[in-house]
Amino acid sequence: MKYSFILILIIAACTSQSKSEGKPFPVLTVTDDEWATYEGSWLAPDGAIKFELSLKSGAVGYDSYYKLYEHFESDRMASGNSSYGVYSTEYDLINKEVRIRLQNLGQYKKGIYLRHANSDGEEEMFFVSRGKDELLPCDNIYKPVTEDKRYTLHKRSRLFTVEGYFSFEQDSAFFFERKTMERWNVAMLGEFDEMKRQYFQKASQPFEGVYVKALAYSVSDSTSLNEQGALVLKRIADIGNDPD
Repeated sequence: MKYSFILILIIAACTSQSKSEGKPFPVLTVTDDEWATYEGSWLAPDGAIKFELSLKSGAVGYDSYYKLYEHFESDRMASGNSSYGVYSTEYDLINKEVRIRLQNLGQYKKGIYLRHANSDGEEEMFFVSRGKDELLPCDNIYKPVTEDKRYTLHKRSRLFTVEGYFSFEQDSAFFFERKTMERWNVAMLGEFDEMKRQYFQKASQPFEGVYVKALAYSVSDSTSLNEQGALVLKRIADIGNDPD
């Protein structure tokens, strides 16, 4: 039974995909081989570590697999690590949440964040679901270490490139895509803080649109009040150098 609940997360993503036909950007799709991918970050005393976690649920009686990429960044250095292995799930009937345990993580000296050693000295990670599109990092008894939506893992769409204009209006951020002429909310995830910092350096007047080209994805934005689909800037390629 435990595998059926994790499949709910993937089935829900497929349903979202069918409802979003005609939108300029994909929303919460999964790849053909049924890997669902989540992204998030965690602040460290000397930098930040970014997580990219992909889950593939096995049929009843078969293993479920994960792929985890951890990338540490600071002003002085950057390093990354990949892990691949088996994960287990169980369903908490009281809290109505899926519990996820990643086993046999690859060794990573910068990967102490969110990792817990078991009795054999092997490092593991633990998560619980919040809704169908978000995972909360936990300790080894499934107690969330944070519920701040900026530092949890959000299910994402496939990656794509965007080119257009980023702007702030009061406390909200928006992206106007120059090719599709669509306006998107921007989630406070990914490179949001860096984009905000550079925006206020380059914008010469309130509400001005600043040119941005970036690698991006879309999420069901639990960081906003209405939790609508939103854009996340994963990696900024160019800011302010409008070709027009």
